[in-house]
Order: sequence, then structure tokens, then C-alpha cells
Amino acid sequence: MQIVRLAKSSDRSQIFNLIKDGDAGMTTLPKNENEVLERIRWSQKSLKKLNKKPSKDCYFFVLEEKKKIVGISAIYTSVSKNGSSIFFKRKKKKLTSKSLNFDKDIDVIQLHRVNKPYTELGTLFLHPNFRGKGRGSLLSLARFKFMALWPERFDKRVFAEIRGKVDKDNQSIFWKYFSRHFYNEDVFDNDEISYIDNSFISESIPKHPFLISPLNKNAQLIIGKPNDNAFPAFKMMESQNFKPNGLVDIIDAGPCLDCNLENIQTIKTNKVIKVQSFGMPKNEFTGLVSNTSRKDFRVVRSSYSIDKDRINLHRSLLRDLNLNQKSKVAINA
Repeated sequence: MQIVRLAKSSDRSQIFNLIKDGDAGMTTLPKNENEVLERIRWSQKSLKKLNKKPSKDCYFFVLEEKKKIVGISAIYTSVSKNGSSIFFKRKKKKLTSKSLNFDKDIDVIQLHRVNKPYTELGTLFLHPNFRGKGRGSLLSLARFKFMALWPERFDKRVFAEIRGKVDKDNQSIFWKYFSRHFYNEDVFDNDEISYIDNSFISESIPKHPFLISPLNKNAQLIIGKPNDNAFPAFKMMESQNFKPNGLVDIIDAGPCLDCNLENIQTIKTNKVIKVQSFGMPKNEFTGLVSNTSRKDFRVVRSSYSIDKDRINLHRSLLRDLNLNQKSKVAINA
């Protein structure tokens, strides 16, 4: 059984072993075992908050299969609350000349600040040997199940940044041909860019628009395009009603998508229902099923059947979701 649950302190070593040989281009992954523990403690602290409003919180999840952690994902709230988030924005700029009687639209990118706090989906990583068979979608969509049950803990606007294109050496194409020219590369390690206060970005890059057409052709073509490995995640976000908002990452030009919290498909269709019985359901439906415990939140993909306003579940879910005969579960109807 594949189960998504909240990370525990005892998961620290397993999580670090999972990600230590992970994708170097994923700059949001913890860099060492202490950082893994810090991320878990941040999540635990957020869960215990009595103030239910979003306030720079983290909710850190693991995907467990046969008692082995094979993936992680997270939600971060109130991003930009204490300082702008910096992106490039791709847009059209109109050139006009009355004397020559012409209009022309040109493609540009320009530094863009997001000042209003938003919730961000991030840190999604699956071990390469465990990709496929619905694991990625379970790990990603489980976050929406959590948000559906406690929406007051999240900002009204939700962002999903998708990793951009890389070359054969797994290096950002956009960084190679554009962004790196604004910095002294001796100042920092490219693998740690996201861990530096992003004020260095706005300090270094001019605020005026940049023409896209003079850029290297390779760099032009990948602006706003997802990495091949991230394309399934991009399509999944679109199926959840996320849309590209024109913003792209400063480092790899990967696309940013957003959606209002209440319009996310899994959240819109979430329904809490009482358990009628445990045994062998009639297999009328198969979908995501979660318990309704915030501190011991768990999600699985399972078959079930519905009888009026109650649900019939596999007996194994008593253990997998930590349920009892009087429990309620959340499904998508």
C-alpha cells in the first residue's frame, strides 16, 4: 500500500538517504540531515499552531511504501510575507511611431516582484526507481486533500513553480545564457542559489525590459517551458485548474502556475463522509481517501463504494488510515 503522511522526526535518516543523491537542479531540497530535521520540525510546529491563519508555515509530507520512504512533498504558506518574491515576467511590449506610421509588438522579459503572500507547492521528489504507477500523482494531490480539510491555514492564491529546461549536463540553459551574466559566480555556489536571500537578484538585475529576440536561440525556446521530467507535474497542475501566469523562474525560466484555493479541482470536490463498514467494497469507485486527523493526516488511493451518505471501505484501511468504526473520511465526489 502507498500511503502519504506527515513527516516525523524519526523519518530524518530515511528522508536524507532518499534525497542525498537526488536531482542537483532541485534547489529546494534540504542539503543535509540537519536541514531535513529543521524542515520536519517546522512542519510539526505549524501543525500545532492554534492560530489557524497562514503565517510562514510548512507542511512536510512523505510517501511510504512497504515501510520505506520513497518520496517527499511540501506546502509553504505566506511566501512573500516578509519580502518580495522575484521572478521574470514574459510579456508583449508595443512599439509605435507616428512619424513612420507603424506599430510593432515585441517579446520581452522583465523583473517582477510578487508582494502579496501566497501558498506555494514545492519540494516534490520521488526516488527514480519508484516513479510511475500513480505514485507521483498521489504524492502531489495528497497536499490538496490536506488543504481542503483546513483551508483557513492557507493563502487564497496558490503557486506551483515547475522546474525549467536543462542541458545534457543537468545545468540550467537559461542560467547559462542569460541570468549568470549579472553576477560574479565566485560569490556563491550555483547549487545553493535558492538558499540566498533573493534580494541579491533585485539588486543585480536592471529593472528595464529585456528583448527576448537577441538571446541565444536555445535560451529563447525554453522560457516558460517545463523540464521533460517535470512535464507530467505541469499537466497535473493544469488538470487541477492551475494556469501559467506569465511568471518564470530567475534561474531556469521554468513556468509558474497559479490558482485560487477554492478553484483547485481536488479541493472543490472534496467531501467528508461517515464510514458505514469495513470489508470488501463493491469497487464502484477508486480514488483518494484520507482520514480527517490533522496531526496524523494520511492519504491512500483505494476502491470504495457508497451507500446513501456512508462509505464502505477495505478493512486494511482501518490500519493504513488509523481509522475506527466511528471515523469519517474525505473522498472526492
